[in-house]
Order: sequence, then C-alpha cells, then structure tokens
Amino acid sequence: MRLFIFPLFISLSILSASCTKEVRYTKEDLLKKAKSADSTVQFILPKSINEGISCSNYSEGCVSGHTVKVRNLDLIAVEFLTEEQAKYAAKKIRGYYVGNWIFDDVTGEPILEEFVSRALDAKKP
Repeated sequence: MRLFIFPLFISLSILSASCTKEVRYTKEDLLKKAKSADSTVQFILPKSINEGISCSNYSEGCVSGHTVKVRNLDLIAVEFLTEEQAKYAAKKIRGYYVGNWIFDDVTGEPILEEFVSRALDAKKP
C-alpha cells in the first residue's frame, strides 16, 4: 500500500504545479476589461516623450507605464514582463496588481481602489 501512495502523491503534486498558470494581460486586454466596467476609462497620451511614465521609477521587469483616467481621476498602470515581477513591484509601492500589471496612485483614493479591485480584480499582495 505504501508503494502505491508515494507515486500517487508525487503525480498529484506535479499535476497541481503544472496547472498553475501565470496571468498576463496586454494593454488592449486591460483596457477592454476596464471599459466593460466604465466606458469613460481612457489611456492618456503624454504631451511629450519626456512626460510619460518612466520604468526607472519601478522595479526590474517594467515594460511600460501609462496614465489612465478613471472617473476624472488619474492612476498609473505599469506593465511588467511577468506576474511575479508585478506582484513584487506592487508590494514595494503598497499598490494593487492583476496579472502582469500594477496600479500606482490608487491606495488611499476610495474611488480608484474600488474600481481596480471590482472592475479589474486587482488586489494588494
């Protein structure tokens, strides 16, 4: 009996680990999800290349940053290469994350906190 239980345990462990899937969103995916909750959500283009969100303000794995207007309030959405990098960055800034994205300038603003957690399923790490 013992010989049967050990291989079964190993098989189930491998199977459950392989079922864990990292969540990744493109900018378009995230915008579509946000607009389905609030049609007025929009990404704001910077007036110049120097005014955009810089990855140097965030940790390793940052791909790009964007200003997003939600109900006349701005937040920063930052894309990372992996979900793990986004989670790490969100922990550092005490912000929210979903998949490979973090949301900055949200904490302490009830309207934005409610939006990212309800509409985007974002959470704090």
